[in-house]
Amino acid sequence: MSATEFKLYDNVFIETNIQSIDYDAVILILYPEDLNVPLPRHIGSFIDNIAKVDKHIHKTATVWNCEYVSGGRLVLSPTGKITPYHDARVVKDAAIKGMQRALDAGAKKPLLVVQNVVRFPVGQLVCILGALESLYVPLQIRERDATKNFLRIGLHSEEQLSEKFERTVRNAIAIEKSRIFTRDIAGSDPERMTPNNIAEYVKTTFQGDSNITLNVIDDMETINKEYPLLAAVSRASSQIERHRPRVVEIEYRPSDLARVTSTLLLVGKGVTYDTGGADLKISGKMAGMARDKCGAAAVAGFLKACAILKPPHLKVIGVLCLCRNSIGEDSYVPDELLISRSGKTVRVTNTDAEGRFAMADALFKMGEIADTELNPHIYTIATLTGHARLCYGNYTAALDNFSAVGHSRDLQSTGGKVAEGFEDSVIRPEDFSVNVGKCRGDDLIQVDTDAKCRHHQLAAGFLIKVGGLETKNIKYTHLDIAGAAGAPPCEPSAVPIVTLCQIHKVLM
Repeated sequence: MSATEFKLYDNVFIETNIQSIDYDAVILILYPEDLNVPLPRHIGSFIDNIAKVDKHIHKTATVWNCEYVSGGRLVLSPTGKITPYHDARVVKDAAIKGMQRALDAGAKKPLLVVQNVVRFPVGQLVCILGALESLYVPLQIRERDATKNFLRIGLHSEEQLSEKFERTVRNAIAIEKSRIFTRDIAGSDPERMTPNNIAEYVKTTFQGDSNITLNVIDDMETINKEYPLLAAVSRASSQIERHRPRVVEIEYRPSDLARVTSTLLLVGKGVTYDTGGADLKISGKMAGMARDKCGAAAVAGFLKACAILKPPHLKVIGVLCLCRNSIGEDSYVPDELLISRSGKTVRVTNTDAEGRFAMADALFKMGEIADTELNPHIYTIATLTGHARLCYGNYTAALDNFSAVGHSRDLQSTGGKVAEGFEDSVIRPEDFSVNVGKCRGDDLIQVDTDAKCRHHQLAAGFLIKVGGLETKNIKYTHLDIAGAAGAPPCEPSAVPIVTLCQIHKVLM
């Protein structure tokens, strides 16, 4: 066999022969002529001829009977016009549409042509990830029906096997494994992924990873003492055993700690369901709130990528802050004065601003840990505010503290290369002052309900203040993925795993 085998959750191969008998369709991404992307030699003249028959091949995915390719079927998936304003998402979108069109046509063993396009330096990785993403089957469907939607996937780059392309495929498979893990947590319903069920799923997924250590905090006395703001959010849900909060700590250590040059500390919001609490969501705004755990899911997924790819230069600590914001007789309510782990008193003003409370105490703890680590960088990752989505649509709002200034711009640039969109947002002085308490005895207020603007920025300001990072010279970046995480009926996007892997050199 001319292919080199890899494993995802089924067979994935590198194939050097576009006419191999092992496949039943070939998928080719069509780029605009002005990019001068060469067509595979077997089918170049065929595509030139059909382009004269139907110009529509450059507008939508089509299927053609072609004797020059494996299976006799050729799926053409165009990117459409590419302008200087486009980034690598055009490659990802074309790969997704092409793979979906092949499956819709009945293909079970598609072969994807993965071309090297100068305009997109990481385009081959993006192309493969797009194709693999389209194959994802939600966990709760897989648990009912183990039938796969494909038998094998082939990836063709050149007629010779190259070490560089093999490395790209290995990276793509590692990332996709971590993204499947992330989507499973983020997309499953609030009963399948209760705090305890997430903790158990994390344990199962990391079983056998020798470079990973896990610690699950489930004792309510400990949570009440060490994570008081998280405990307040989950007070109503804590009356039900399966909905009680969990704090899951995951640590990746490379085999040789002497080679570590940086430490990443990630805190993820894992609200398994957000009713809004006493400030109940109404008018249909509650549907979809099972996705409020996407931040914690992404943190877990990034740690899984590290466990597979084993970056020698990184130490990574992740914390999943898992709780349910329920309404009930023991709900936390506005006007309560709470004492955070940092010692700051915080006045509750809106129980639907629970995400910053869920992460606050873990963030403070990460700040303490960072004092003893080499070159630390703290992240919070959360579906935190509707305001971020209103400002930036389906992009992640990235905000730096003074120590990390410039990192968000790097995320924006890197994200464009790997088909994950980021917007560089800025924290201003007023985003701190707006969080200062108004009543005697208040250090902070949960959220200023009179504020008419800058809600995702003031949320970052609150986290910096309550996390004790206002004056610390520790790099901190807040990622609000509310718009980017993926809302039903779309599957979770698993943002920002690919960008974090790229920018922190986790990939091989």
